[in-house]
Amino acid sequence: MRKTLLILAFLPTFLLAATKVTLSDLETNGWEHYKGQSITITTPLVVCGTMYDSLILSPERLYVPDERAYGLADGDSTEYWRLVKYNQSKRIKLECKYPYSINLGAQVRNLTARVMGERHLQTGTQPSFKNYRPSTKLPDMGDYDLLICSANIQNFFYHVGGYATRRNTAGQHALQCYKVAAAMVRINADLYTLCELEKGSSAPEELVTKMNELARTDRFAFVRTQETDGDTISVGFIYNKEKVSPYGDLFFAYDINDPATRIYAYRFMLQGFEDIRSGERFVVSLNHLRSKRGTPLEANHKRMVNVEYILNGIQTAYAEGIYDDPDILLVGDYNSYTQEQPLQTIVRAGYKDVLMHYDSTGYSYSYKGECGYLDRAYATPSMAAQITAVHPLHWNTDYYYSAAYYSKYNFKDRIIPKTAPAKIRKVLSPAAKKNLLFRYSDHDPILIGIKLHSSEH
Repeated sequence: MRKTLLILAFLPTFLLAATKVTLSDLETNGWEHYKGQSITITTPLVVCGTMYDSLILSPERLYVPDERAYGLADGDSTEYWRLVKYNQSKRIKLECKYPYSINLGAQVRNLTARVMGERHLQTGTQPSFKNYRPSTKLPDMGDYDLLICSANIQNFFYHVGGYATRRNTAGQHALQCYKVAAAMVRINADLYTLCELEKGSSAPEELVTKMNELARTDRFAFVRTQETDGDTISVGFIYNKEKVSPYGDLFFAYDINDPATRIYAYRFMLQGFEDIRSGERFVVSLNHLRSKRGTPLEANHKRMVNVEYILNGIQTAYAEGIYDDPDILLVGDYNSYTQEQPLQTIVRAGYKDVLMHYDSTGYSYSYKGECGYLDRAYATPSMAAQITAVHPLHWNTDYYYSAAYYSKYNFKDRIIPKTAPAKIRKVLSPAAKKNLLFRYSDHDPILIGIKLHSSEH
């Protein structure tokens, strides 16, 4: 009996029977009460994010506070700080094996792990998750005539190892090209407004060539910019020339000849388009605002300057007679969440937030366990009246990063090396070709359906 008791005393905690608890129990009794113990949490949990070797769990998906409440730039907000504290109180860090094979949105019940500290768990295995799998099915976009896809394609550069890209070999670049092209062809939009595309003609031309190859057609074309190639981030337009055609000159909100603003010039463009069937016209303002690097107030100030150029650029383009149609659509990666000052400034200027109108509870980006919309769609009242639907397409944000397989092996066109791991060969096999659509970027695309009618109505 004495030997038995001695053995039990030295058994690792995780080998002993786990204590069943709910999240309410943990919050009521305190996490320190269970520190060092093995527990089974009976409350269902969902994966909200990944961080290094850990998963971020919560009883529900967590939204960035700026998505739901005014932030510091618009003045101190009681609701903003309430959401900050709420998210902090719901986040649980789980150290586990192979966290990067789990998609955001995956669910786990009866999670057994050891309590390491406040809202901190650890397990030496991968828990049994009900893994969420994105669907290739497009959302219902209503009775539209034209479909617009606004997408951040995560630094698609023709030059290997270009600006801020992890694709350092020809094989990794070929995989990215194939993934982006396959996704765009599957969406089958009439107009693609793309952010994080390399400046010049080489990158969009390569992408259009691959899209036409996969679609077995020559219907896709792109709008050429006024500058030669270079390792600089830009935005660009790809369109179905059987459905729409550009009209008017490409207009830059920033002066492309001013060295002080040149870095932004190719990220803020306007282009008019005409529906070939009906002859109706509309104008697209495609923008990629400054990222959130630096302090929040510094980043907010620079994005506010970007918005000022956007709004003034639209007025200038119309004052100079480049465009004349009142139907204007503002899209792109605005690096701002719904209630932040830059976006509210656009709304106060008279533009309708059509994304919030059609899908106010969605998201297009996730960072450190919190999701929200960085990718936007605004419209003049006349344009908003012609929009049939606006929805995100969750092909990227929820999918774990390693699904991109950039550093896993050397991919060459559609040939899968025999030396590639079985998991990769399965993903890229013809039978699983649809998986190529997933995680071509870290942003979800925004789809916009429009049914154009005469601006006189």
